[in-house]
Amino acid sequence: MMNERGMKVLAVLGIALAIALPVGLSIYLARHQSLEHEQERALGYAREVLSRSESTIQEVDVDLGTLAAQADGDPCSARNIDLMRRIDFSSPATQSIGVIDNNYIVCLSQTGASQPVYLGRPDVIQPDGEQIWTQVALPFAVGRRFLVLGRGRYVAIVHEELPLMVANPETGLAVAALSGPRRVVLASQGYVDPAWLTALHGHESVSYVDDGHVVAVVASRHFPIDATAALPVAKLDERTWAVARTVVPFGVLTGILLAWATVLLARAQLAMPAVLKAALRRKELFMVYQPVVDLRTGRWVGAEALIRWERPKGEVVRPDVFIEAAEDSGLIQQVTKDVVLEQVRVHAEILFKQFPDFHIAINLAAEDMQSERTVGLLCKLVEVTGAPAGSLMVEATERGFAAPSRVRSIVDGLHAQGIRIAIDDFGTGYSSLSFLESLDFDLLKIDKSFVDTLDTGAATSQVIHHIIEMAKALKMEMIAEGVETEAQAQFLRSRGVHYAQGWLFAHPMSFERLLEALKQEREREAGQSPAVSGAGAA
Repeated sequence: MMNERGMKVLAVLGIALAIALPVGLSIYLARHQSLEHEQERALGYAREVLSRSESTIQEVDVDLGTLAAQADGDPCSARNIDLMRRIDFSSPATQSIGVIDNNYIVCLSQTGASQPVYLGRPDVIQPDGEQIWTQVALPFAVGRRFLVLGRGRYVAIVHEELPLMVANPETGLAVAALSGPRRVVLASQGYVDPAWLTALHGHESVSYVDDGHVVAVVASRHFPIDATAALPVAKLDERTWAVARTVVPFGVLTGILLAWATVLLARAQLAMPAVLKAALRRKELFMVYQPVVDLRTGRWVGAEALIRWERPKGEVVRPDVFIEAAEDSGLIQQVTKDVVLEQVRVHAEILFKQFPDFHIAINLAAEDMQSERTVGLLCKLVEVTGAPAGSLMVEATERGFAAPSRVRSIVDGLHAQGIRIAIDDFGTGYSSLSFLESLDFDLLKIDKSFVDTLDTGAATSQVIHHIIEMAKALKMEMIAEGVETEAQAQFLRSRGVHYAQGWLFAHPMSFERLLEALKQEREREAGQSPAVSGAGAA
């Protein structure tokens, strides 16, 4: 007869088995549902890459077809180069257009006739005769690589990452565009296993799990190109457990979830999102302001509001670190509302009463620009501060306007409140003249990386000329960022750039210091006090 101890062991084993069976079944069902979800997400990314690849090829075909139809006999003549430039500026896909002769680029829309650039043999020759070169280095863009698509005697140069741009990229995502019977990779981002490139086997699309990744591959119906996307299987595991927790009986999960929650809590206390949440509660984040100068008069006409974070022990957290963490963790709108707009509200009420002709520029994240809530918060800011029309400006990078149809109502709503809109860091992404025309921007900000090239004579210094000409063509005012030398300021002034900011004029400063410096400047203008140097104001 079994003793008491044996009975207890059996009972424990029976209870464990009774718990394990439903839990195991629940996990299996959760895994199956999660796998379908992750495969659909991977397919969505692959289709997005394919769509961008197809539209890039279509736009290039139109551009080169237009050029071939309108060009004269000498492909590198002044007239032809001017025609190439006009087509280049109007195209959202191309970085430059050139003429090819025996696999040499002999002239470009950006540089005109120049030293020939040898491309070598094409990596891909499509059935319709289109030629493709990958990983091409060009003298006007040191350190970058491009795709070159050729048809006849003309080629279009495309940034190699253009087909890979997706609306909401996430950590660990890998994508690639490929073409030709040898499945040549045109462009890729992240780890891409060569075996994924041959997984279609005649199908229009496939998705599966392979060596730690959820993989999807899709084929084009219109062009001999495919696209692949892969997500880390860790995302699948996370979703599996999330679904499992909803189907496993609460009583069984109580102890497990409590232990798991304790581990998560301990980890979260050390994670940036948790630290940032604590910083928001403790009001550790604050605003500083960098003046914007009228290059024609030297007068301070506005300031960009910049967010800073200093920990209680004096540790300074870089903005690029905590802003990225806020965007990834979904905290960015809370940061905008509770820190940026709240502190700007207090400062603007004081500032606009004394200096109604001064403007404040507020940086908005991509998530802010795609939320109707943004308009409401900024409307309230205008109402509370009594901001004169044009005295509030919002700045957002190209990613914030990635879906023009979605943000157009936001832009219209801001304009209706007298708020101006500036596109920030223009030229560092993939925008073009057609992009600028798609939304009603008021100002264009020239990125510091282009201003820095003015003193170097680098080939990339030509880019700033094109940016300035595009802004002039659209009658947009310009603000140059990161101006550090008088030579840079003089160049920008001579080219018709209206405003600038940078260490040449002033460093970012507290609101109190900004207010005092403005009072001193206005007093000097009125002849009521001795001059104070710009360096002192910084």
